Amino acid sequence: MRIYYKRLLFAAGLSVFISTGGISAMASGIVKSGPGFVAEANTQAKTEAESLHQQQEEPSIASRLQAAENCNKFILVVGQGGANAAVSYHEKNEEGIWHEIFVTEGRYGRNGASIDKVEGDGKTPVGIYRFTTAFGILDDPGSILPYKKLTKYDYWVDDSNSAYYNRMIDTRQVKKDWNSAENMSASVPYYNYGIALDHNVNQIPGKGSAIFIHCLKGEADNGSSGCIKIPETLMKQLIQSVDGETKIAIYSDISQLTYVD
Repeated sequence: MRIYYKRLLFAAGLSVFISTGGISAMASGIVKSGPGFVAEANTQAKTEAESLHQQQEEPSIASRLQAAENCNKFILVVGQGGANAAVSYHEKNEEGIWHEIFVTEGRYGRNGASIDKVEGDGKTPVGIYRFTTAFGILDDPGSILPYKKLTKYDYWVDDSNSAYYNRMIDTRQVKKDWNSAENMSASVPYYNYGIALDHNVNQIPGKGSAIFIHCLKGEADNGSSGCIKIPETLMKQLIQSVDGETKIAIYSDISQLTYVD
């Protein structure tokens, strides 16, 4: 079975399959996917386009990834250079077969990703995580996870010296001991919908805070301080789908993926 990772090209509505054999674009003409990427159609591309139907029938890449073991829902984030990331969502059906639900081009850390996240480094933490809570400026669309409708009193503390470091707090209910915190309800449209990862749940000072997957502002959106950003329609779909057992695996490039035997 051919191993591939499919990336959406917003500009042309096409797909690229990144495999162990390299990258091929299915197109007629020249298309672009972000700065510096240009794919020109050729005979090989046309041949692969003809076999698209066969490729789409292959199992989701999640069926081969060690990171997707012991869960039924799985999100894969793979860096594509700079702050660009390919984000895909997969579900396992009752027969135990994985299916790719969607794949999209998103954004993550403005400085890429790191296995050693540090507060303020502008990097997304590499690793495998689960989710703790969902939240949003908009009304709950039918979240499986506990959903917090954001108000003007909700802040996420990013001050390492605070007892509330890496926690969302209601300013009406606690005594302020921080010098820095994010006003959650002011982050429109980014926090129209969001889900918090269980990153640094032990609140280790300086190891990073407020790592979410949340809404993307648009194609021109740049990188984040560490969060993953995807289109709002897909973010709403995730809110309605993921649960506490869902895994999200984050890698800075495709070479870091590990496969089951």
